Amino acid sequence: MRKTVCFAVLTGAAVLCIVLVKSLHAGDVPRITTEELQKKVCSSDLILLDVRTVRSWDKSTQKIKCAKRVDPDNISSWISTLPKDREIVLYCA
Repeated sequence: MRKTVCFAVLTGAAVLCIVLVKSLHAGDVPRITTEELQKKVCSSDLILLDVRTVRSWDKSTQKIKCAKRVDPDNISSWISTLPKDREIVLYCA
């Protein structure tokens, strides 16, 4: 129960920033709800990226399980490593 509440709080706070990336065109980027993400988290079909700044990430006591932190200021170093055949969700808080 506590894990569910923590997850809901964290994702609820991050829901304003959650973006499902299937295209490089910003106008074509669909959104995902907290509930939809919760059903998919840790799925082999999903890549979950935490794009908070280092400072925000270090200070945070809440992190979504299975998420990988990537540097939002250095997108060019990791964007080309992402597979094109999986859902990719970026989130921040």
